[in-house]
Amino acid sequence: IDQLKKIIEKNARKKISLATLYNTVHAFERKGYLKEISLKGNQTFFDTNTRSHHHFYDEEASQLTDIKNENISVNNLPKIPNGKKIKDIEITINIANNNQKHKNI
Repeated sequence: IDQLKKIIEKNARKKISLATLYNTVHAFERKGYLKEISLKGNQTFFDTNTRSHHHFYDEEASQLTDIKNENISVNNLPKIPNGKKIKDIEITINIANNNQKHKNI
């Protein structure tokens, strides 16, 4: 959202309220023009591709890249709770440079 705010202000040569921008983006989301993707609890992306698909998430660049549904196969799903059905499955694969150290948990 911050990058979008900067682009709008640069092109319009006027200041825009961050609240106005958030309200507009969320209105687009409610209408189905954008899809909200939350990562790590504090990062949110808004995707213009609202069809069912998956993502690579580049941790260093903070960038999402689409993966087509047909490129991922999901097997052995757990039992679905009674009275519920699967609405969608979204897989996000976190990626990093080969030389990046990973923390052991």
